[in-house]
Amino acid sequence: MPSPYVIAIDPGHGGSPTNDPTQLWDPGVVVGAIMEKDITFDLALRLRTLLQHERVKVVLTRTGDQYVEISERWNRAHAAGARMFISLHVNAYDGDPSINGLAVFYPKADSFSFAQAVDEGLAQTLKRFQVADDGVAAKPELWVRTDVPTVTVEPAYLTNPRERSLLLQDDFRTAIATGVLQGILAADPEIEQTKLQLARAESAATAQRLAAEAAAADATRVATATRWGLIIGGLVVLFLVMRAAIRRQSRLPEPPAYRRRSYRRRRSVSRRY
Repeated sequence: MPSPYVIAIDPGHGGSPTNDPTQLWDPGVVVGAIMEKDITFDLALRLRTLLQHERVKVVLTRTGDQYVEISERWNRAHAAGARMFISLHVNAYDGDPSINGLAVFYPKADSFSFAQAVDEGLAQTLKRFQVADDGVAAKPELWVRTDVPTVTVEPAYLTNPRERSLLLQDDFRTAIATGVLQGILAADPEIEQTKLQLARAESAATAQRLAAEAAAADATRVATATRWGLIIGGLVVLFLVMRAAIRRQSRLPEPPAYRRRSYRRRRSVSRRY
């Protein structure tokens, strides 16, 4: 069985305040009751589902509302053998709510083509929502330890009233996840090749299993038929033996009938002298 393609998804921010003052938490951008950490986690789950349909193994850098250090996020992705790293966020601009649009950032030059592919995928799926495309930009301070294609996705501004409204809509979030997926698939054709290899291997394994089950069922049927054949054959032989014994018994000569002989008593003749 070929190894699955592994991709890491990083839902930005995370964690909630507790009674422990030493426990860190990071909600990200907050507008009213809307927190960036909740949006990014929802986007991560949607993207994971789409990638799993492509037979991709997905590792999340956080699996709930937890605070995870930046270094630990990368460590988890690296330990899982991730070949791509996507960090999901939403944007903000203090002081000017009119600022809007999507943007994709990359940390190093070797991630530039990946960033372009993701940006093009998002531009296509968000076009019907009239979200402006600000393109890609380098941010070398992000993910400095990465050694795989890495992007940070900012699909909309939470500080922009219109885009904030969009971010609360289910179809808009699905469009974001779909756009990122399209960029991922375009960036590396090996994902599709691995999917086909896994599908063929699984089909072959299924066919082999079904053949083994059929062979086992045939063997069981043969064994059952043989067992019943022996039982029936034994009964037939027993019947024949008994019938032969009965016939032999009927052919034995009958002993002669016992005839009682009658004896007459001879009278004694007295002789006189």
